[in-house]
Amino acid sequence: MTPDYHIHTYFSDGISPHHSYLNQATYACIDEMGFSDHFSILDSQWTVRNDEILDMHERVQTIKKMENLPVEIRFGAEIDYIPGKEKKIRNLIRSLPFDYVIGSVHFIDNWNFDTDPRNFDGRNIDELYDQYFSIVRKAINSQLYDIIGHIDLIKKFGHFPSTNPERWHKKLIRSLKHTGSTIELNTSGLNKPCREFYPDKNFISACFHSNIPVTLGSDAHEANQVGQYFGKAKELLKSIGYRQVATFRKRKRKMEAL
Repeated sequence: MTPDYHIHTYFSDGISPHHSYLNQATYACIDEMGFSDHFSILDSQWTVRNDEILDMHERVQTIKKMENLPVEIRFGAEIDYIPGKEKKIRNLIRSLPFDYVIGSVHFIDNWNFDTDPRNFDGRNIDELYDQYFSIVRKAINSQLYDIIGHIDLIKKFGHFPSTNPERWHKKLIRSLKHTGSTIELNTSGLNKPCREFYPDKNFISACFHSNIPVTLGSDAHEANQVGQYFGKAKELLKSIGYRQVATFRKRKRKMEAL
């Protein structure tokens, strides 16, 4: 089983229509594909607009009903975790029949570090990591999400801490284990200045030894990115010891052979 659960269409910040992703999934040997456009309780240009939410949902439901689909289709979402806004996020999640929900952290206070690299200048990177991973732990502990997305996204622009990140990883893994959360191996980091998967091999290995389930996501924003680097990702997982991958339907997790 090879799922790709992290895909953005033109309803959020992707550029390709749904049918293009379907076509590419066949070439990428994807068995199960989930559309997971961005949602946020904050006002942002890269999330699904409120007046398009129903249309977006209907589009995926229509695809699900098509005959002779090359892949199984799932309806997901990537929803920002904002500390203190758990009730609003929960209500948003309950408003639609998602198959799974990815929880991600893109904001530190009001700074969207994912799209504004200039604000890294002059900052203490170790302190930023501490802030970021503290928010990620809160996201995990909120138990709002099925999958934790690109868990070490803070490294995206190539800013790495001066100390071993293991101390943060251990805390995250304790929270992942306690809440029964699934981690995503997000392959898009190879296209970014960090030149690494999210998360890196050491973190994924520590997750395996703590029995943390894993799934796959390309973070595709255009059709030709579906399943990007999945060959390398699956080789890595198998070399670490993973033999199963998490899949989702109606927010229920099922483990399938990798």
